[in-house]
Amino acid sequence: MTLIEMAFASEAYERCWLLRQAVLRTPLGLTLDIRERTAEVGHRHFALITESNDLAACISVVPMTEGHAKLRQMAVNENMQGAGLGRELITRVESLLARQGICHLHMHARDTAIGFYTRLGYQVEGDPFVEVTIPHVKMTKTLPTQLSG
Repeated sequence: MTLIEMAFASEAYERCWLLRQAVLRTPLGLTLDIRERTAEVGHRHFALITESNDLAACISVVPMTEGHAKLRQMAVNENMQGAGLGRELITRVESLLARQGICHLHMHARDTAIGFYTRLGYQVEGDPFVEVTIPHVKMTKTLPTQLSG
């Protein structure tokens, strides 16, 4: 698998937009809208691509204050789920961000994904809340300093 960072509105970004719609919104009867797309101009977008150029997984990173970022909208191709690609994507993106001086990450995780993120070292912070019609929690992680070396 190759980790790529893609430009907003690039062909790879468009493929990720469609994957995110299929995996994250369609099952809820929702659609990603133009306001969400416009808000992503300043975000960083990453994907795992197979040797045959298939999109395996993607995630967006929102730069926050110095040393902080928010992870959002991680999606794994439905045909490839259960193969550890979500873990690989998160681990590789964390390593890259740590080398670039990001040491604190947070996200709004669906309640169904809490166990997954807990196994990756994230901790629940605060009470559950509803976002895009389903329960979420804020989760945070401080990246180990050895990742930034």
